[in-house]
Amino acid sequence: MASVVRLAAGLPLLFLAGCYAPLCSPGIPASSLPDSFRVPVKACSAEVNYAMLTRPVAPAHILGPDDLVRVEIGDLSPRVRRLPRLDGAAEPPAERPYSSVFETYVDERGTILLPLVGAIRIADMTLPKAQAKMTEAYAEGILDDPRVSITLIQSRTTRVMVMGNVLRPDVYELPRFESDVAHALTLAGGVLPERADEIQVHRRDRARPTPSGFPTLAAPDQQDCFPEAVSVLRIPLRSFPPVMITPEQATLNDGDVVVVREAPDEIFFVVGKLSPNNFVRFTLGRDDRDLGNGFILPKDRDVDVVTAVAMAGYIDPIDSPTTVTVHRTMPDGNPMLIHVDLIAARGNRKENILVQARDIIYLNPDGAWYFRRTLDRILPELLTAPYAETMERLINPGRLN
Repeated sequence: MASVVRLAAGLPLLFLAGCYAPLCSPGIPASSLPDSFRVPVKACSAEVNYAMLTRPVAPAHILGPDDLVRVEIGDLSPRVRRLPRLDGAAEPPAERPYSSVFETYVDERGTILLPLVGAIRIADMTLPKAQAKMTEAYAEGILDDPRVSITLIQSRTTRVMVMGNVLRPDVYELPRFESDVAHALTLAGGVLPERADEIQVHRRDRARPTPSGFPTLAAPDQQDCFPEAVSVLRIPLRSFPPVMITPEQATLNDGDVVVVREAPDEIFFVVGKLSPNNFVRFTLGRDDRDLGNGFILPKDRDVDVVTAVAMAGYIDPIDSPTTVTVHRTMPDGNPMLIHVDLIAARGNRKENILVQARDIIYLNPDGAWYFRRTLDRILPELLTAPYAETMERLINPGRLN
């Protein structure tokens, strides 16, 4: 009986000894937060449309600087005179008039040099239009019946670098009308989807200041007078809402660098009484990383607070608290405390929120939990205490003397 009295007297002390933690959970109730805290962003995110990463394909090749062309001009030179054969044999049939054939590059001004004509501009023209313009130039008092043809030998290329999470990072030369992000990634073997998160296009533009303060592209002969401006185009592989890329943004220039960035791990933390044998982590093959009580958020699905606590090894309402406080750092850098009732959240989505990276979830040792835990651990001892001394005397009589 004395042991019962001692146990009853010590019960308040045991209860008060566990009350060093706050019994009232701080934070804004989850039910009072707007629905933006519950929008499943990852589930609703759309994958990037790779067709937007291509530039429009022209129906015919448009000539421009650095194109290599072959030009053939008939009757530009006289026929080759042949001497009579000494053996008296008949002369072979007359050959066709001598043609002047040469290959040349279209210069940066979009012109080529033609014999007897000089420079003629053919940039931004198709091959038939360029041929008609050259024929017209020779018909103006140079040749009676000009026959001019032009053939594209090699299209100009755009030299870009592809690096990051692709199969074959390297430097590639893209033909014109294929100088875009999608074709560059195709030459590099494609994106590694299990690790890639974002496509970045880094480019340098020589810019010149303007009265408005915004830079504009300098003329070719003035580019050395102005500094280079570096710009980065970011294309998320999954986004909400879907990202929109214009053909001008997807077109690559010489010296552009395409980087496929690896997705960083998004980690949240759970602090409190948990079972280390029951937690679940989405580690993506990185089991050797020591995260302590940190857990990696999956990249393709959303996790709410109830699921996060279950991942962290939540035991049951007796051994683990039933309310949590979510410590979240807002975009402005200020902290925000959100109170979530795990029991109420099972049946009401308004009582729950989705977990974000860097969230810290604290299991709250509130008064109700202390009461349940105390009854669960102390009540069985209170019920068996009256019989404990009697059983001890029967089993070991000499011990109590």
